Amino acid sequence: MRCVLWAFGPHCRDSGRNAVCALIFFGFTVLAIGIAGLQLMLDRGETKDWFGSTEILIEAVMAVAGFYAFVVHMATARDTFVSPELFKDRNLVMGFLVMFVVGMVLLATTALLAPWLQLLGNYPVDVAGLLLAPRGIGTMIAMMISGRLTNRVDSRLIIAFGVVLLSWSLWRLSEWTPAIAEWTLIYNTMIQGAGVGFIFVPLNVIAFATLAPQLRYEATSFLTLVRSIGMSLGISIFEALITQNTQVEHSVLSVFASPLNRALEASPRLAQMLAPMSKHGASLLNSMITYQSQVIAYNNDFWLMAILSAPILLLLLFMRQPQQAGGGGHAVTD
Repeated sequence: MRCVLWAFGPHCRDSGRNAVCALIFFGFTVLAIGIAGLQLMLDRGETKDWFGSTEILIEAVMAVAGFYAFVVHMATARDTFVSPELFKDRNLVMGFLVMFVVGMVLLATTALLAPWLQLLGNYPVDVAGLLLAPRGIGTMIAMMISGRLTNRVDSRLIIAFGVVLLSWSLWRLSEWTPAIAEWTLIYNTMIQGAGVGFIFVPLNVIAFATLAPQLRYEATSFLTLVRSIGMSLGISIFEALITQNTQVEHSVLSVFASPLNRALEASPRLAQMLAPMSKHGASLLNSMITYQSQVIAYNNDFWLMAILSAPILLLLLFMRQPQQAGGGGHAVTD
């Protein structure tokens, strides 16, 4: 990706280069407007009643207009902020999509697991951090192994193995409550980190394998941007879903908080303690319902993450595995 500061440097003193710099800076500006509008809409939508708010509508228009102008500018202008040639390489485009999905799941999982442990599991902050630390260990070990395997094994197979590990670990989380054993959680987070490690290294290898050398610096920057956008969107979307699903599940479970529920008549003491007609009983029931609603909402989020990770396997079918040819060049096989 071309440096934006180049548009303000000494290279732009003559009129010809001024026009080039202006075009490049225009592409950067509309892309920044699109990203900012989308991020603001997702971050503030939950507190502003989404599209019932004028602010959210304005931010949505900013996002659509910015991305539309960026795509049109990139497709029609001679000098652009991002080279259109990047999107002509099939491996790189699939790499962008895979990295976007992995970015969504990667940081969102970390952002959800911490409050999941602290608020629902009642773990102290330091203990919650220690329970999540093995995820980094799993990632480190997997990256070391995958780095050695990329020259011997089809990179698509390594990525597929990482996706399976990631989806499996998220699916297991969707069935648990914060009351699970600590060692079970440590084992699962380590598997999850290993899945990410088995994706990153071979993905970077295969995404750039068929790309022209002069485009690799620009492709690296754009790949990082795609991952960052995916991370930001993932956190915003999944945290919004937590809030909404908690409210929905609370309304569903509240129906059973009735004096007619026979479960409340299991014992006279229980019936007195959880009596919905009393102030104390109603408050205690509401706390229990809120807790269970949050557990279900988190489980739904983890399940959705597992589902979103699975389509990466389909994207791998469109990537081509490069192989070393006998004459020293590179042959590409489907």
